[in-house]
Amino acid sequence: MMRIAFAFLTLCLVAEAAWAQSVALLPVATPAGYGFVTSDGETAIAPRFERVLAFSEQRAAARLDGQWGFIDTTGSWVVPPQYEQVFPYQNGYARVRKDGHWGFVNWEGLEVVPPTYEAAQDFGQGLAPVAVIQKMLGVMHRTRWGFINARGEMVIPPQFTHALAFSEGLAAVEVGAQKLMVTTGRKWGFIDTTGQWIIPPRFSSARNFSEGLALVREGNRTWFINHAGKPVFEVPYRQVYSFAEGRARVSDGTVWGFIDRTGNLVIPLRFEQALDFSEGLAAVRVEGRWGYIDREGNLIIPPRYDQAHAFQYGVALVVEKGRLLYIDQGGRIRWQNPTP
Repeated sequence: MMRIAFAFLTLCLVAEAAWAQSVALLPVATPAGYGFVTSDGETAIAPRFERVLAFSEQRAAARLDGQWGFIDTTGSWVVPPQYEQVFPYQNGYARVRKDGHWGFVNWEGLEVVPPTYEAAQDFGQGLAPVAVIQKMLGVMHRTRWGFINARGEMVIPPQFTHALAFSEGLAAVEVGAQKLMVTTGRKWGFIDTTGQWIIPPRFSSARNFSEGLALVREGNRTWFINHAGKPVFEVPYRQVYSFAEGRARVSDGTVWGFIDRTGNLVIPLRFEQALDFSEGLAAVRVEGRWGYIDREGNLIIPPRYDQAHAFQYGVALVVEKGRLLYIDQGGRIRWQNPTP
């Protein structure tokens, strides 16, 4: 069961990535290694890798001899294995780490930003947040985030204590006052691609915009705000996630349900666990088993799986009785691991 759980986690690691290919290629784990199949279960890239991540923008990360690179949809190397860690392609670029530092490769496989940064987030709106170490008083150091363009030029200087990638034209960033080794008064706000404040920093936490709304916390209250920074509605739940397909999952700390874009609880709090909606369905757990509901909360695929993940390209990765499966939206098996 530990081997199955590890394989499932590996295959799911980046399943939320936005795929931009006409034919879905799905990662699979077999005794021969990791490879890819089509959504019909036919072998597309024979298993030969130590690990893989899901395809994103016609590129998939793959590991050989302990090093990561990227392959195309034929299984050919676009970026030869040479990195310690990588993330999937987003908006034409992928984050890569070498010797403990981060840089970027482009879609053609060229290392356009050498690995020199302490940390990095994905590109969005042509910019990527990166972290640099700044010296203070000769002996002290601090980490500050700025934004680079695709040529590696720092276009928004490092000044933020943290930063998220741009989404819907805005990026959530955090600022604070430095006092010796301690940063105080941390607050989040939102900037545009010129670095100008669009929503001044006043929140104790913030997430990026999704479907026109961003989740923020101010004082002891949690809100969804619009692009002007105005509260749309307050969220009276202990756990809240961003919107996906017009629904946001919420929890009172015990059970889960979903709200709509007005804040109404449209799917009651009754699930032990829940994932975001994708392709019209959301995975939910009932009495220890996972199934899938539609946007009205109706059970479409009965709860019978040990583990489950979101649908993409009409299929979802699940575990049933210790066996990895891909199922379609009718619950029919499209591919299964030959051994549990």
